[in-house]
Amino acid sequence: MRQLETEEITGLFFGSFNPIHNGHLAIAQYLLDNNYCEKLWFMVSPQNPWKENSALLHEQKRFEIVQKAIAEEDRMEASDFEFTMPRPSYTYQTLQRLAEKYPQKQFALVIGGDNLRDFHLWKDYEKIWEKYPLLVYPRPGIDLSNAIVGNIHLIDAPLADVSSTEIRNKVMSGEDISSFVPRSVLSLIQEYY
Repeated sequence: MRQLETEEITGLFFGSFNPIHNGHLAIAQYLLDNNYCEKLWFMVSPQNPWKENSALLHEQKRFEIVQKAIAEEDRMEASDFEFTMPRPSYTYQTLQRLAEKYPQKQFALVIGGDNLRDFHLWKDYEKIWEKYPLLVYPRPGIDLSNAIVGNIHLIDAPLADVSSTEIRNKVMSGEDISSFVPRSVLSLIQEYY
């Protein structure tokens, strides 16, 4: 496993963030606090090629929620970089454009263990694998014990006790979600979902 030069790395946490929740933020905070990266960008994906879009809140609203959720975090940034790209957006194409726009930056991908399991199905995954470190956080029920190869860095971040799908379902059924999302975005999530 290659050593990361963390003082120069910007972690790219791709996701629908439909909506962002405390689990996402805990992973980001862990990566920053444990020097896996110096900065972390939440890359809000307008359309995930692997997910059904029927329950997807409009990207500008999801981006707004992410911005508000991390407003007090100077090492975190919300990015709408993929909003102007062809859809569905593929990670390697985004990485190519990011490299062109920010040639001085070194990027690493932040992905869950479930994404690592399916990584061989990603478009141009070999090119991503060769060029970018993968910071892999645990997901319930996913065994990563055989995954320590190449440019993979397993992160011992806390497991999220809730998913975005569960939060949407709780909002629709009128249940309390205050323990799952930042207080700063609670009313926004309740309004939008």
